[in-house]
Amino acid sequence: MAGAILLFTAGCLPAGPSAVSPEEIPDLEREIRLEPRNADRMLRYAAALFTADRCDSATTVARLGARFAPDHALAPTVIGQCMEQASDFDQAIATYENFVTRYPNARGVASVRARIMLTRRARANAVARQALAREAELTAEPTDLQAVAVLPLSITGDSIYHPLGRGLAQMLMSDLALLQQFRLVERLQIGALLGELALAENTRFDPATTARVGRLVRAGRMVQGLAVIPPDENVSLEANVVLANGEVSPSDGVTGRLRDLLRLEKELVIAISAQLGYQVSPAERERILENGTQNLIAFLAYSNGLIAEDLGDYPTAAFHFSQAVQSDPGFTQAREQYEAATLAPTVQAATAGDVTTVSAVVVTQPDAPPVPDVVQSAVNSSVGDVAATQAEQTTQTSQPAQTSGAQQTSQSTGTSASQPNTTTTSTGTPRTITGTIRIIFKLP
Repeated sequence: MAGAILLFTAGCLPAGPSAVSPEEIPDLEREIRLEPRNADRMLRYAAALFTADRCDSATTVARLGARFAPDHALAPTVIGQCMEQASDFDQAIATYENFVTRYPNARGVASVRARIMLTRRARANAVARQALAREAELTAEPTDLQAVAVLPLSITGDSIYHPLGRGLAQMLMSDLALLQQFRLVERLQIGALLGELALAENTRFDPATTARVGRLVRAGRMVQGLAVIPPDENVSLEANVVLANGEVSPSDGVTGRLRDLLRLEKELVIAISAQLGYQVSPAERERILENGTQNLIAFLAYSNGLIAEDLGDYPTAAFHFSQAVQSDPGFTQAREQYEAATLAPTVQAATAGDVTTVSAVVVTQPDAPPVPDVVQSAVNSSVGDVAATQAEQTTQTSQPAQTSGAQQTSQSTGTSASQPNTTTTSTGTPRTITGTIRIIFKLP
């Protein structure tokens, strides 16, 4: 925990704007009359109105200020927080997400990402409690077949891998979302409901329990999966779909080496899509293959970060997300969640008057905390030096996945010292990382 707190204090650079108060309103109004197009004054005026609990006026002024400075983080922060105060979490999150999508590198964007993280959790907890209070009513209503929820996968194997249950479920949702065919229930909403029901994760539920969860989150179809990770044999992933009436589809599965686990997840997504009645096109397949990381150590750290985030332990989440970024600098999802989790405690503790200071904070790149030896030794389970010589530096890093219940597919990737690997953003845009790297895998 000390390391996580140190990471937080070292990770943020204080910015210039001071806290704002309602007492500034008369002076700001006079200044704006003199300079009606001054965006900084306009947005500070909006923040002052917000501190005075005048959200209607604050929102109007913030929207006007955003016309002059659309990449200023203070505008969506004021507008979104007014929506939060009205318990309109959906619109608040949409406001924040629109800003970070349009201006991902804007100054203060980390504070907006932190607001997304906090607001999603608040919404998930509220929705879970409301669903349980209305369970009898919801049970009688039809569910939406286009709504799909992915439960955390059950993990069989060394406990070091148990966090992958959360990470693989999140990756399945992220990949399925790329198809734009389904409405995916958020991970936090599922986790909040499982918490309210006191259902243990890393457990494969019976069809009746799975169907009950589906009805409560208004999902017509639930995806549940299992990952078997033995110490000295191939790993296997399998999943099936459970309908709201408890009907269970046959399982689809893929088998391969541990180091190919994240490629196997991509093959499983394609099989799940078929179970959901959708055939993935070649172009969609490429987008799925490019989404996320293929670095297992980075993904394991990311999975631990998701668990801490879901518990509301943001310093620990930031620590794990920083480890993921250190292991794969191109892992965009981990980098963005590192920024959000790093700033979340400050945003959570901020007063209304702090809105101007928090929205201007810049989060620096994460430090490089060492990956724990226990993780390295668990992942590197057998000897295989794939970069000892120039001749050995070109390798085939994947083999055909053995698929049951779905069409067998394969994907090979050549890597070379003269052709550096590319990592991708969450939208599939390639980003090349160059340098001299010697990698030693100890894998089955």
